[in-house]
Amino acid sequence: MILASNASRDATLGTMPLSKDEIDELLRQPNIAIVATVGADGQPHAVPTWYEYRDGEIVFLTGLRSRKYRNLRHNDRVSMCVDTKTPPYKAIVIYGRAVSEVGTDDDRRRRMAINYLGEHLGSRYADSLRGTRVVIVRVKPDKITSWDYGRGDNP
Repeated sequence: MILASNASRDATLGTMPLSKDEIDELLRQPNIAIVATVGADGQPHAVPTWYEYRDGEIVFLTGLRSRKYRNLRHNDRVSMCVDTKTPPYKAIVIYGRAVSEVGTDDDRRRRMAINYLGEHLGSRYADSLRGTRVVIVRVKPDKITSWDYGRGDNP
């Protein structure tokens, strides 16, 4: 993974990049990622997506008929934005290439559903989709940029 070389404070915005440990911590939280892909016609497509982050790899699931999957079959480049929704805002933008495979991933789907929906609703949701074939998408970040609006000169 390459962290962008914005190691000093951005004088205009008063922001500072996150450390590798802070990036890992933020990516392990159940924040919704906005996943951006590009279609064969050059049209960008961005969609909110649940994901799981482990050992430097991001994994998300998508449908076999989803536009996201069709786009990734044409062009494996992907970017993802993960941010906090409350001040002081933090954000991470990930650039990488996706590797996709079709299969079932009931254990991961259950972990993700519980992480995002809680034990009761997450279990019900995962149980309703048990055995359903999905596209399992793995993203190894090539480049990551980040910022923390809680740092710097701006309160």
